[in-house]
Amino acid sequence: MPTKIALWIGSLAVLAGCAPDQFSNVKATGFNAFVDQAADECAPLQVGPMVITRNYYPPNYAEAQYGVWLDQTSNLYYKRQSPEAYIENIGNLFPGERTAVATRCLVSKLPPPEQRPSAPR
Repeated sequence: MPTKIALWIGSLAVLAGCAPDQFSNVKATGFNAFVDQAADECAPLQVGPMVITRNYYPPNYAEAQYGVWLDQTSNLYYKRQSPEAYIENIGNLFPGERTAVATRCLVSKLPPPEQRPSAPR
């Protein structure tokens, strides 16, 4: 059992490595504002074991999971994946009803595509 957990965490860490500036991209002001707004308006914005709040910074044990969620959410915001694909991906990565409710709420707060850039500015 500990081996499976270690492999799962390792897999998440590798996936999180896809977005190296994910925790400190100062150019992503629109994205950061979107996440903060969703955290306020969808509270509790629960994703797996994490409850995302305004200016959330994950504890050490959740950094890999947060990185995966943040990468998926930025792909949604920057129009790299559809809302439907995002809902499915997050549901597969972090199964559970609370995650599903929070994910649908977050998607409902998404600005229209014409108001979102395709990359941080």
